[in-house]
Amino acid sequence: MNVLETVKVSSRGQIVIPESMRKDLQIHEGSKLILIEENGQIVIEKEPEFLKKLSARREKSGWKSLGEKSLEKAWKNKKDDETWKKY
Repeated sequence: MNVLETVKVSSRGQIVIPESMRKDLQIHEGSKLILIEENGQIVIEKEPEFLKKLSARREKSGWKSLGEKSLEKAWKNKKDDETWKKY
């Protein structure tokens, strides 16, 4: 469910996450949050969820890199390069 709230920024740049949102999202005192500037907007994520996504992206990137390395000989083939230059 999407919830819309308005908050004010203090003179020290602080905001308060409304209590209802903190309860719904299980954000408690001491919870760590990640702030991301994305396309001119601020995105706030709970640190554990952010780290899970980051780990998944790194794993995917690692597999991609491994695949590229294993196919490098096939891709960097002078005979094929010469053949493709004809087209």
